[in-house]
Amino acid sequence: MFIIKISSNNTMRKQSREKKNTILCIDDSRLTRAYIKKALAPLGFNVDEAETGHMGLEMLSETQYDLILLDIVMPEMDGFTFLKELRKKEREDFIPVILMTALDDLKSKIKGLNTGADDYLLKPLNEEELIARVISLLRLKKANSELFEKNRQIKRELEAAKKIQRFIIPDDFSYIQSPHVSGKYIPIEDIGGDFFDCYVIDENRTAFLIADVTGHGIPAALTMTMAKMLFSIYAQKHSSTAELLKEINSQLNGTLLDTQYITAFYLIYNSETLQLNYTNAGHTRALYYKSEKKQVIALDTFGFFLGISDSVDYEEKTMQVKEGDRLFIYTDGITEAKNRTGEEFGELNLARFIKNNSSLEGEDFCNKLMNTLMSFIQGQEINDDIAFLSIEF
Repeated sequence: MFIIKISSNNTMRKQSREKKNTILCIDDSRLTRAYIKKALAPLGFNVDEAETGHMGLEMLSETQYDLILLDIVMPEMDGFTFLKELRKKEREDFIPVILMTALDDLKSKIKGLNTGADDYLLKPLNEEELIARVISLLRLKKANSELFEKNRQIKRELEAAKKIQRFIIPDDFSYIQSPHVSGKYIPIEDIGGDFFDCYVIDENRTAFLIADVTGHGIPAALTMTMAKMLFSIYAQKHSSTAELLKEINSQLNGTLLDTQYITAFYLIYNSETLQLNYTNAGHTRALYYKSEKKQVIALDTFGFFLGISDSVDYEEKTMQVKEGDRLFIYTDGITEAKNRTGEEFGELNLARFIKNNSSLEGEDFCNKLMNTLMSFIQGQEINDDIAFLSIEF
């Protein structure tokens, strides 16, 4: 079996010159190893030799190879067993393997390919075929390495974007004196399109926002960042929840992708009048726990998605707040989470949880909700971002 390795040089070379590849040949036949080494020498490949599978594994742990030429029939450890051991270990680099065998039966070939081989050579070896298959798999190795490096760069950039997004989505609400605010933001990918925020308008008024950009990943995250900036700019300029959403819709119109829109629920609480004004722009309904009556009601208004049409009006409603009440605003990742039978967690289960856990506060409430949700879905994947705020009056 042979592995090809790229040797590094400390001196600068022209970009047009390729690095040498290193191949590992594992075969118990000294004659076969010598034949392969001689055939590949004119191409400038470094060929290392191993007599047994065990020796090959040891050499792999010490040297980075680019390709492996592997005999199937060997004492102690045959080629199939070697392949299983090789693929068992997690590796960042892709090492193509060519199996060499005198066995021309279909079952052996299928077994080898299923075990992790990438190509086959039939013994006795043909020099031209040997060279052609080695070069072909080295091209595959090179393409795979380039793709791996690009993916690694994307991961680094996504990690940086994740840190930036974590910075702009608040997780500390201590700057709000009253009411008490807590929440969770859990994207299903590194970055997501759900977001929330709180704005201190003046000494009496505080605003709360929950929003959801369609889609996931980078496009949703970029749109979320833009939308969040707009809310931060205009929240201080509008005392009406309906007027604020109308302003945001006007600013977003024509800037989103064709398939994008934003849903949002925006509220303003006045601690002096104990009044809560709210407007919904196509978002999931807010849930409100009335401590005096020990019941949960849904808050909703008429209003279309943000960023779809410029000529949209939004409805605004008002209600009185009492001590001990709780406002819960969230994105649909919670209610649309499904268990193994396909049943959604749903608004009813969420309202029941809020009512039954009205005595819990802050992080205790948030953590228990997430534990309850995880217990409900029974290990199933969550297919949407999760974001919510719990506001305790």
